[in-house]
Amino acid sequence: MSNKKKSAAVEQAVATMTKSTTTDALKVSVTASTAQAMQQSASWATATDVQSAVNNWSAQAAALETNAATIAKLRAQLAAAELKQEGIRRGWTAAKKQVLSNVTVFCGGSADLVKGFNLNVVSHTRIGLLAAPLNLAVNPGPDVGEVVAKWAKGLATHGFVVQHATDPTSAATISAPIPSTKVRFTLGGLTSSANVSMRVAAIDPASPTGQSPWSAWVVGNAR
Repeated sequence: MSNKKKSAAVEQAVATMTKSTTTDALKVSVTASTAQAMQQSASWATATDVQSAVNNWSAQAAALETNAATIAKLRAQLAAAELKQEGIRRGWTAAKKQVLSNVTVFCGGSADLVKGFNLNVVSHTRIGLLAAPLNLAVNPGPDVGEVVAKWAKGLATHGFVVQHATDPTSAATISAPIPSTKVRFTLGGLTSSANVSMRVAAIDPASPTGQSPWSAWVVGNAR
């Protein structure tokens, strides 16, 4: 037998930590609980380097906690500021519309005056004179004795004129042109179920007659 003694195993323990520290909040809580538990060690009083490292670690955890609170506060302020910004943007858009509207009214249609305010002029480009309005339809109105005429706006920008007649072949029954700023016209005062014919033309300042050709007559029945 060999008289040699087996050499004693040398400890090579390395300190580690298995607690989860994936978030700042966990880093802070783990630091506090671990530091407090470490101070219960019988070797704490003589482990001055460990004490110094733990104090630094605790200070870093405190800094993490303080700065996290600052970040949360700033994020809340940012969210409030962004919400406020949306409201200010809406106010800005409304204010811009008011400026443009007031300039338009003040200038009374003069492009030169509008441009004098360093603003642009809306242009409506079209070739030639306006054609007769399309898609005229005449239907019973909501009330007894009414008919409602509707048509497509097309390129018209100055409004329309409407005529009605009980007999389009007889000039005596054709009404005078009636201005309309909308693409619908309600005619009332008729006998219920009575037939009435209607036609429409667009106002066209570029035309020698001041308007487009008339649409075809369309017959409708009063309610």
